Amino acid sequence: MSNPEILDHGTRVYTAPGATFGTDALLLARFARPRPGERALDLCSGCGIVALVWHDEGHRGPCTAVELDPDASALCAAAVRDNDAGHITPLCADLRDFCRAGPEQGGYDFAACNPPYFAAGPRSPDTRRATAR
Repeated sequence: MSNPEILDHGTRVYTAPGATFGTDALLLARFARPRPGERALDLCSGCGIVALVWHDEGHRGPCTAVELDPDASALCAAAVRDNDAGHITPLCADLRDFCRAGPEQGGYDFAACNPPYFAAGPRSPDTRRATAR
């Protein structure tokens, strides 16, 4: 785990090679925000940056952070633990399965998605990037 990034109000976010975040994630988190008690869903959460920004800005309603990459999801889980953000549930899952069935279906008030952005082209030699695509 790398040194944590510290958000405006002190929330720590952990990153590692292949599990970082960019300006687009910060803009999304600050533009699309759940209301205080809403059940929120952060899809393609990576290291959990969107859910953690929401936490940093005061959201304490239930939040599920869904991420396909187990290493990135583990970074989110570490940040949840270290920030006393137990209202965020990191979930390592494939969206194609998560969105089809289960008790969660229809159980959210708000959702945001920050998918990986890749142009069409050949398969990436980087396994993480190829899987995310």
